[in-house]
Amino acid sequence: MRKSKLLSIFQTKKVEYNKLILKCLVNGAKTTTQIAEYIYFNRKQKPKLRLHPKKVKEPDKNKIKSIVSIISRKKSRLKELETKYYIQKKNDLWYLTSPKGYAVAITLFNSVTEIYPYIPIEDLSEMFRRLHEIPIIDAFLNDERLRKIEDLSKSSQFLQYMKDCTNELINEGINIDKMSLEEFNVILSGKIAYILLKQLQVSWLKQ
Repeated sequence: MRKSKLLSIFQTKKVEYNKLILKCLVNGAKTTTQIAEYIYFNRKQKPKLRLHPKKVKEPDKNKIKSIVSIISRKKSRLKELETKYYIQKKNDLWYLTSPKGYAVAITLFNSVTEIYPYIPIEDLSEMFRRLHEIPIIDAFLNDERLRKIEDLSKSSQFLQYMKDCTNELINEGINIDKMSLEEFNVILSGKIAYILLKQLQVSWLKQ
C-alpha cells in the first residue's frame, strides 16, 4: 500500500488556515474579511475550563482584523494559495479555481453530498466543458452518451469522481502544488474521462 502524501500547503503551521480558506470558498466567492470570519469561527482552539456554560458572543472584531492581517500579508496564506493556482482574486473577491481549487478543496470534506448543494453549478459546468477538450472522449460521444455525461456532471457523483481522482494523485506523490491550471486540468480530466468512458460501456476499455 502506498504511503499517503501531503501537499506542501497542508504541512507545518499553515495547514489549518489553508484548509479553512479552501473549505470556506467551496460555496462561492468571499472577501478577505469574510474568509477571516470563517476562520475565526472554525479554527481549533484550546478549550477553556468553565464551571458554567457561556453564551455565544458576537465575533471579536479585533481578532478578525488580526486574522485578516495574517492571511493577507505578503507571502502569507492567500498569496501562497493564489501563486499555486488554488484560488484567484477578482474585484476584491476570492474564488476557488476550477477545477484545481475545487478538486483539492473537496478532498477536505468527508462527504461530497454535504457540500454538493452549495457549489455554484457554473463551476461544475466549467469542469464538464474541459472534458470535451480531450480528443479520446469527444470521439466517443454520440447524443445518448453526451446526455448521460451531462446528467452526471450535474450530480454529486461527478464531485465524487473529482475527489477520488485527486486523492489518487496526492497518494501517488504527484506534486499538485507545482502544477499550472492547464497541467492539472489535463491530468484530472483524463482520469475522469476514463471513468466516464467505462461508465458508458465503451467496449475496448473492458477488453
